[in-house]
Amino acid sequence: MRSKFRSSWDKLNFKVESIFRKHKYTKRGKIRIKKMNGGYDCGKEYNTVVIPFWKRFGYKPKKLWYQIYCDREKKIDPRYMPDDLYYGDLIPYFSNMQFRRFAEDKCYHDMWFHDLNRPETICKNVAGVFYDGQKNIINREKAVALCIQHRGELIIKPSIDSGEGRLISFFDPQRDSVDKVQKLIDDLKANYIVQGVVKQHPILEKMNPSSLNTIRVVSFFFEGEVYILSIILRMGAKNARVDNIGAGGFACQIHKDGRLYEFGVNRKAEWVKENAYGIKFADVTIPFVDKIIEIIKN
Repeated sequence: MRSKFRSSWDKLNFKVESIFRKHKYTKRGKIRIKKMNGGYDCGKEYNTVVIPFWKRFGYKPKKLWYQIYCDREKKIDPRYMPDDLYYGDLIPYFSNMQFRRFAEDKCYHDMWFHDLNRPETICKNVAGVFYDGQKNIINREKAVALCIQHRGELIIKPSIDSGEGRLISFFDPQRDSVDKVQKLIDDLKANYIVQGVVKQHPILEKMNPSSLNTIRVVSFFFEGEVYILSIILRMGAKNARVDNIGAGGFACQIHKDGRLYEFGVNRKAEWVKENAYGIKFADVTIPFVDKIIEIIKN
């Protein structure tokens, strides 16, 4: 049994992290609302609709969230969940945050999702230890050799503390020197993975051929049932290698039948009807969304 001190210390850490998350996402919201020139003018509706809706839960959301969320359709919907509440309170309440770092580590995804198709892993580094694609321990020289021997472009990325395309690099063993491969590996030091570049579906490739355009699903497992909360397509900016909005990309919501919504959002927090290549979102249907949902529920 854990000591009372350890339990109290953990609770304090979780509380501090919750406060930090609320501050961080509120700060992001304020930056976004500036980019949107104030967003949706919901002053009266905020007081008459939003505040009464949340009062029964003992919560008063900040007005800025509804200026952001309701700007696309120009009408209020109090059910939108503010980011500070979602990331600061809801996620820690429903998820054991002590397991977060381990569960988010990309080097372990082949263990969590062993029955799914994944990019080919050439090698990886966990806490300074090198492994090959079959989880055998190897040394640095062997890891470099595996990269050099591979035919086709590779991607190397952090396995933890990643996001927004940060520290991701690409290299082609057939064109790049051994020195470049060694430098990429040495610069990341530890906790990274090297994988083969994925060939994506033609419809996704059409949205932006230079980046791997990804479908992001938020699901909620509650009382034995999986609820799909949102389905988003992310696509990169023209000539960008990553699909992150922070790198100039776009995000557009997907209907459950695969059709994209009419509006997507760009880096400037603007609602736009087309991407960097002039493709209208409303004209696109993403394939196999039903299978994606089925996989997530399973």
